[in-house]
Amino acid sequence: MRNKFYAALSVGAALCVFAGCSTEGEQSSETHSINIIDVGSAQNVSGSSSSFSSVDSAHLSSSASTNVSSPESSSASSSYNSGSSDSTSESSSAVPEYTNSSSAGGYVEPPVSESEPPVTQESSVSTEPLAPVSSDNGGYVEPPETESSVLSSTVTSTTTSTTVPQSSTQSSSTSSKPVPPEPSGNNGYHALNYDEVKGMWISYLDITEMSSGTESAFRSEIAGAYDNCAALGINTVYVHVRSHGDAYYNSDFFPRTKYMSGSYDPLPIMVEEAHKRGLSFQAWINPLRMCSVSDIGRESGYPIYDWAGGEKQLVKVGTYYYLNPAYKEVIDLIAKSAAEIVANYDVDGLHIDDYFYPTTESSFDTEAFGGSGYEYLSDFRRANCDKLVSSLYSAVKTANSSAVFGVSCQGNMSNNYNQMYADVEKWCKSSGYLDYVMPQIYFGFDNSSQPFETCVRNWDNLAAKGNVPLIVGLTAAKFGAEDQWAGAGRDEWITDSAILKRQFLESTEQSSYGGICLFRYGCVFKPESGVRTQVEKEISDLKSVLN
Repeated sequence: MRNKFYAALSVGAALCVFAGCSTEGEQSSETHSINIIDVGSAQNVSGSSSSFSSVDSAHLSSSASTNVSSPESSSASSSYNSGSSDSTSESSSAVPEYTNSSSAGGYVEPPVSESEPPVTQESSVSTEPLAPVSSDNGGYVEPPETESSVLSSTVTSTTTSTTVPQSSTQSSSTSSKPVPPEPSGNNGYHALNYDEVKGMWISYLDITEMSSGTESAFRSEIAGAYDNCAALGINTVYVHVRSHGDAYYNSDFFPRTKYMSGSYDPLPIMVEEAHKRGLSFQAWINPLRMCSVSDIGRESGYPIYDWAGGEKQLVKVGTYYYLNPAYKEVIDLIAKSAAEIVANYDVDGLHIDDYFYPTTESSFDTEAFGGSGYEYLSDFRRANCDKLVSSLYSAVKTANSSAVFGVSCQGNMSNNYNQMYADVEKWCKSSGYLDYVMPQIYFGFDNSSQPFETCVRNWDNLAAKGNVPLIVGLTAAKFGAEDQWAGAGRDEWITDSAILKRQFLESTEQSSYGGICLFRYGCVFKPESGVRTQVEKEISDLKSVLN
């Protein structure tokens, strides 16, 4: 196993792009709410997200209404294995986990001290103006990571799983998969990817609820989840394999995740069971978000442990540690650990969400910025995110050229660029960054600042500039909840119907359309009792057009 990986590494290290990437955009922790927090503390000062709650913070994204320039009618390529085409540029968190409140039918935001640190306000290091930031970021907040909320999750969920009846027919896209290119790199596996993605995010929160004490128990659990996905018409799963500086696989760089028991390697099981059902398996990682401060001891013997306390490569933000992409050794670690996954396992791609910079506070990287030669902190950070994304792309292609790499950014373009420092437009328009873009468009049709139709069309215009497939991230996590920052549409997720169906149909009308992805498994198949009827009707309506 390791020989296979290290051979890839010798080539991959040479290809990792570290030098000279210019301004990049912003993206933050898996669709975080744009709250203000001091580095080193967890005190929420202002700007909480909408009134739904704990989720795997990377998927209920921002919402300031930033428009992209006029539509350009360029259709996406039939297969996205070849990467994005060349062009020029523009412009909240990985799939957030929501828990439906059975009492109010909505979501309850977790205590800030226990949730993923929200984005913080940038101090006055430079005078470069920032675009306005919307208070509505889609409402994704990292769930509390406490013994009672995560680690003590029992195998038997308190909610009833909604199993979609098995269908005798597969979705049309599943039966018309493209022929992958001849792979090169250390892994000769031919990756399975679809022209039209019908995806499902399976978060670490979903995996935590599965029985994992033995290999056979976990195989049964993940197989059942895949069966539900396939019956709905899903052909691609985006599964967490690293959420907090951990590994759901055998790794030389990160310790085994605390969210699974047992001593076996779970990743071959997840991949094998997916492929048995014709599901493309995308390995989802959070490259910058590391463990909680209290868990740093688990990293002993691994690279980030040696960086703890120095506040350079590894920085404390609230109750979590984050890697600082300003340092070459950090980029190298991220690239090598990505190559480790793609070279050693038959995954079909690598996927990251919007956990980029966790704060706009200048103290996060004062020393690195001071010696960088950049005038503006924002330009410096965008350049670092460019290096991060291009290095991941190179690592994936070096390990297996037929595998794909993509980014699930916030739905709010302004927040990506100004708060996450993720220049998503540049990544779409330039080669060597990504094979697809998957914005988390978690807004209703009546959202005052980011109405769904306008937002998805803006993203289509951007994707078309680089002929990059647009996979639209949709959420099942808002049903039954007031969308506090949606203005006129604040009650839409309570009163309206067939929202997901209408969003899917609108997405298919876009010239760059490459599919959709649902956030997340638990919200679709295990809704709380207070919203179960509404969610089941929504999923039934969606299934009628998805297959």
